[in-house]
Amino acid sequence: MTAVPISSSNLFAKSYFGVLRLDPSFPTPASLRVSIDKRPKQIAKRTQPGHWESDAIVSRKSKAAIAVMLERKSRKVKLAKLPAKTSRHFKNALTRRLSRYPEHMRKTITYDNGSENVQHMNINKVLGTQSYFCNPFHSWEKGSVKNVIGLVRIFLPKSTNFATISKERLQRVENLINEHPRKCLGYKTPNEDFTSSVALHC
Repeated sequence: MTAVPISSSNLFAKSYFGVLRLDPSFPTPASLRVSIDKRPKQIAKRTQPGHWESDAIVSRKSKAAIAVMLERKSRKVKLAKLPAKTSRHFKNALTRRLSRYPEHMRKTITYDNGSENVQHMNINKVLGTQSYFCNPFHSWEKGSVKNVIGLVRIFLPKSTNFATISKERLQRVENLINEHPRKCLGYKTPNEDFTSSVALHC
């Protein structure tokens, strides 16, 4: 039997019996992950909307997790509860939450190297985004989303069982963060800054 190569269009995993089978959750080859070092320098300046960072918060009490998405210019945050921290659930959360925005508000997403991000190419296909990855063990390279996780933890500390968190409660946390004026935004709220960026292209 001829072995089938692993490529960007043909991801396979070996089963228990040694037969190659299609596996959509198989980790993306490293060659398909574009380093943050190759990300356009303009993104770091936060002058252009549509560039996102993503991460996930885990619970000590259950498999449930929270997907966190942050738009770099406005600091607007989107939160989504995940039944478990898997690539399928993470992909569904990102595409569902970000697809509602116009194309100019979904340009890039920066990830770390966690296993929940292996379906980033599928996310790109749905959203039209370009994905970039932090260097290994350098999750601080997407520090904005790390900072907002600290804010989320004020409302949902590490002892929280995420399985018991309702959508309504999570939405309240999201609203509180997005309605808080920021000095870095000239004391506008993330919602105000984000909305103005959306309106510029309408």
